[in-house]
Amino acid sequence: MLTKRAAFAAWRRQRPFAGSILLGVSAGFLLLPAVVSVRLGDVLISISTIAGVSTLLLAALMALCAASALLRVDTRLPAGVCAMILSLVALPAANFGGLIMGTLTGVVGSAFVLAWIPVDSTVVSSPDSRSD
Repeated sequence: MLTKRAAFAAWRRQRPFAGSILLGVSAGFLLLPAVVSVRLGDVLISISTIAGVSTLLLAALMALCAASALLRVDTRLPAGVCAMILSLVALPAANFGGLIMGTLTGVVGSAFVLAWIPVDSTVVSSPDSRSD
């Protein structure tokens, strides 16, 4: 019987886990400037413009792409392409892409999701068998 840790490791190997986590972090970075207010002494700095609406939309769509790639492996290609487009659109549309960090983690995360391929455990290749 597998322990919980081994079962999670087996589940994690069957999906683009690292890319999905990076996409989730990117959604957080995109959302951060629109939600957080910073207090410097007596001055309250908050970003409350119409860009806040687009920031919320981009962050929600990025989180949806992350959840889709993580939970449904067969949607990794459309989710990865959509996340790449969202990451690049977020740069001019969402407070410099979540202060640049949202765009960077989104691009890297979507590249991880797009580069991930499922491993078929039933096929074992031997170095002797070559099909020329």
